[in-house]
Amino acid sequence: MQVSLVPTKGTNSAVPCNPQSSRLAAINGAEPRLSAEHKFMRTRPPSAYCVRIESCSELMTRSPNLQYETRPFSVGGFNWTFILQPFGNKTSVGDWISAYVAIDPSGLVGENREVYADLRFLVYSKSKDQYWTSMDTEIRHFHQFRTTWGSPNFIQTKQFKAKDKEYIFDDDQCVFGVDISVYPYFNQWEILSIDKTVYGPNSWKLMKFSTLTRDFYISDDFSVGGKNWAFKVYPNGNGAGEGNSLSLYVILSENQILKTYEKVYVRAKLRVLDQKQSKHLQKPILSWFDTPGEGSGFEQFVSFTDLQNPAKGFIVDDSLTVQVQFEATSSTNYYSANAAQLMSNLCFIMESTFEKDEQTYAEIKANQMEEDETDLDIMLVVLNNIATTYPRSDNRIQCLVRRLITNIGYDYIQNALKEDPEHFRSHSKLI
Repeated sequence: MQVSLVPTKGTNSAVPCNPQSSRLAAINGAEPRLSAEHKFMRTRPPSAYCVRIESCSELMTRSPNLQYETRPFSVGGFNWTFILQPFGNKTSVGDWISAYVAIDPSGLVGENREVYADLRFLVYSKSKDQYWTSMDTEIRHFHQFRTTWGSPNFIQTKQFKAKDKEYIFDDDQCVFGVDISVYPYFNQWEILSIDKTVYGPNSWKLMKFSTLTRDFYISDDFSVGGKNWAFKVYPNGNGAGEGNSLSLYVILSENQILKTYEKVYVRAKLRVLDQKQSKHLQKPILSWFDTPGEGSGFEQFVSFTDLQNPAKGFIVDDSLTVQVQFEATSSTNYYSANAAQLMSNLCFIMESTFEKDEQTYAEIKANQMEEDETDLDIMLVVLNNIATTYPRSDNRIQCLVRRLITNIGYDYIQNALKEDPEHFRSHSKLI
């Protein structure tokens, strides 16, 4: 295999999807533009692969047009080869031995289509009993358009031949090696979205306020930003407000189900209404909510003195009205590469099938389903019929080539998940 050299003349963007400058060897006499390398001696041997060359001088000093490429070896779940070019590069300061690694592009698919790796190239010095090491100070990005990275100026030829260094030793042998540290590409992530819609206020009127004797009262649930909320009022105060103030909170409904680790950001205005002059007492809330039944508010929202002052208008006809107006709420969605690939594959399968036979859905509905079964049940039968027509291993649909998700595929999946997600997951056995 020949090293895939990238021209350095006349362009600064020769490599698609990669804006970094090339460190590959120069061609046509052009001087390579090098990034920083750190070179030093170390005792530890190579961690990824090692090659000992016997009759070293034959290959390393007399074969200007040849390179040596090792057999494939595995690091980080990918196959690599180690490439040595004895006459790899010429610069104004002399000739250099070049060293590269190449990744097998057949492994760069799906969620592994990009690989980031740290590279170090080594050659053994017997006189020092250490390895001359060239460490790349940049993490290298491997993908389908760039499968080879390395050091064109690994070690200078005259230094390699120097007798006192003993890079060539014991009856004409030499030892080269490489470290490859693969940094996994993240395959789980989350998206935090903040909706800054100012929703209409939600209010709760407490009747016969003077007769309320329990420690606290919780309102009926109301919905804002896709979550259920409620008021929590302590008529006789709570904490620092006990015996002197009304305590007021807005809480996540006790019936609200959150995703694991989910928390909800809220910016809101909490109020006790002036029922006479509309000079409401208002305080801001800026908080994260992560536990159903708990919330944010104030132990001393309004003092009993102000609360019972008729001029304030807070209590009229023995009733008190509290209110909250949400100004910003958050939602968090969690993703994994496997789930995203699966959804893409499902939609591709459905797209292909419905393109071939637009009557599939109607035929199943007419011939296979009972009258009381839902569209979700019909869709699950369709998915099952489709899945059995594709090669599978380990009870999983094999990865297919990605295509744009059509409206048909997207609508079917979304409708199924909205109608009954647990039913969909348990019956499809795909998610």
